[in-house]
Amino acid sequence: MKNISKEDYIIWDFENNIPSEPLDVVYHYTTLIDIVNDGFKLYHGHRWEPVAGLPIVWQKKISEAIEESK
Repeated sequence: MKNISKEDYIIWDFENNIPSEPLDVVYHYTTLIDIVNDGFKLYHGHRWEPVAGLPIVWQKKISEAIEESK
């Protein structure tokens, strides 16, 4: 996917098995490190997930959402 790299992460809601934020909200790992160091905490049942590790169907949806938001 042209809008996704191995360094991109999203917040995944494991209770509902969906992204917890809009599909065009993707964090580069360096941003993720900064916001976690600044005290950002995830809700129970949410985890940081690499976009490249998600099922291809979600990768396509995320890539399309990013493209549309440009």
